[in-house]
Amino acid sequence: MLTAAVVLLVAWGALAFGSVYPWAYTPLLAGCALTGAVALVVYRSRRLPGATRAAFLGLVVVLGAGAVQLIPLPSGVLEAVSPKTGAFLETYDLGYVFGSPADPSEEAPAEPTGSWHSLSLAPGRTLVGLAFLAAFTLLLAGLTTALSRSGSRRLTASIVVFGVVLALIGIVQKAMLGEHAWGGMRIYGYWQPVHLLSTPFGPYVNKNHFAGWMLMCLPLALGLGLGLAEQGIRSRRDDWRSVVLWLSSPQGGRLQLTMLATLLMVASLLMAKSRSGLAGLIVVVVVMSIAAGQRFQSARAGVMAFGSLAAAFAIVFALAGTDLAARITDRSDAVDLRKNIWTDSATVIKNFPLAGTGVNTFGTVMSGYQTTQKDQHFQEAHNDYLQIAVEGGILVALPALVALVLLVRAIRRRFAAGQDDTMTHWIRVGATTGLVAIALQALVEFSLQMPGNAALAVVLLALALHETSAGRRSV
Repeated sequence: MLTAAVVLLVAWGALAFGSVYPWAYTPLLAGCALTGAVALVVYRSRRLPGATRAAFLGLVVVLGAGAVQLIPLPSGVLEAVSPKTGAFLETYDLGYVFGSPADPSEEAPAEPTGSWHSLSLAPGRTLVGLAFLAAFTLLLAGLTTALSRSGSRRLTASIVVFGVVLALIGIVQKAMLGEHAWGGMRIYGYWQPVHLLSTPFGPYVNKNHFAGWMLMCLPLALGLGLGLAEQGIRSRRDDWRSVVLWLSSPQGGRLQLTMLATLLMVASLLMAKSRSGLAGLIVVVVVMSIAAGQRFQSARAGVMAFGSLAAAFAIVFALAGTDLAARITDRSDAVDLRKNIWTDSATVIKNFPLAGTGVNTFGTVMSGYQTTQKDQHFQEAHNDYLQIAVEGGILVALPALVALVLLVRAIRRRFAAGQDDTMTHWIRVGATTGLVAIALQALVEFSLQMPGNAALAVVLLALALHETSAGRRSV
């Protein structure tokens, strides 16, 4: 039941246009919170390692820091803590300028008196952002606890199967409908994006967000494949006849299906023509190859893994018929766009250093700080780390950094424990590689701001953090 619920959440998150609309992300968040809560209740006897519990505590502290941004403060205190907040609200929020009556039936003061207001420029948006963090943290805690008992193979295989379905949707849709929304292309053949500023692919309005999803799922498929391959290597004799016989066995058949699934996902990623996606794919190949070298304690194994993966992906690259070379060399306006956004973001950070502008308020503050490209409204920073600094200031960004360090430490300790069997080890490697890839893409994109992508990232975190059931010990 848990596997089905998680896969359903991941599938809904991706297929509902990334779940960026309230009608899509509301049930996604409710489902994540419910699934996490039920898992915690069912597996409440399972005690996680100390490092993992510390990481969860770090996430709770981040949530608490964000909640501080919602506390109403009198104008005098607000001025002292965040001087530029009041100045911005005077041009953005008339209720703040003229005072808002406590009772809606009362009249507002006749004279401007100022008003109480939170540190967040838009408390409603911040509340939504914190709801995302709370629901995903609850899912992470419950899923990590559950996987520590039930194992990760079934869930991983199910996610990979859905990855193939999503890849085929993207490939078939591009082949039949094209990719230019401004030329009449409609997602699923009937839905036209409201803003025609990007190139859709699959269910996603922005091809880079589809690429972000694939960058997380691809390493899981590679992990499954490498796990099956290692099992085969260790169970057969070193001759070609044994290789052929093993490949014709059920386990060998599973390896071939897994590699076919991987190639289909690679093909969809390349056909999306996302530059950040291609860069992430290179990172995935390099990291998985290094992991192979370390696993077999042989540089030759790492080189062979790199060569095999690179050759297979190069063939897919050629067969997919993508013009990625032209896409890579086409500078277009992407660099200038990000440079402009980052410059304006630096100004916001300078003016809101302590408490930020409020979680999920980047688009709000840019209504007063955007200085270029006035034909567009910057809603995201195209760098998730920079956006956290803008919205959170030291108040949120510092706990977020600590939580990130604690998560990395917890994952490292799971590898160092050496308790994983072959398949669990490679699943953990795949999940960690997917997190590395999406973390690097977040330097220039905002794929993780798609709720559907964030949900998959939470699943990867649980796969990387969970304790091997066979190797449980008291902590």
